[in-house]
Amino acid sequence: MQKSPIKITDIIFPKDLPKGLIIVLIIACLLLGLASLRNGTGLQGWLNVIENWLLMLLILPTATATVALPLKYRDPTFELRLAYYMGMFVALLFTIGKLRYWR
Repeated sequence: MQKSPIKITDIIFPKDLPKGLIIVLIIACLLLGLASLRNGTGLQGWLNVIENWLLMLLILPTATATVALPLKYRDPTFELRLAYYMGMFVALLFTIGKLRYWR
């Protein structure tokens, strides 16, 4: 019996969530990060964009997944990917709130 190859989408996307929902979340984070281009001119604007992307796509989701690690050790069926994407959603909401007060 031949094993089926592991797909990259099986590694990235959780089983319980629709893949389209995760893709829309990632695209929304990328587009919302571009909003900081209006704050700076030239290179400074792009550095602001990269900072927002790192915050929304890496730093806050990783921190959320790190805080959820004890849940993984208590319950082996817990998926850290769900905590990571929840952190990405929280970062999206945080950035929307931050844009509200930008002037």
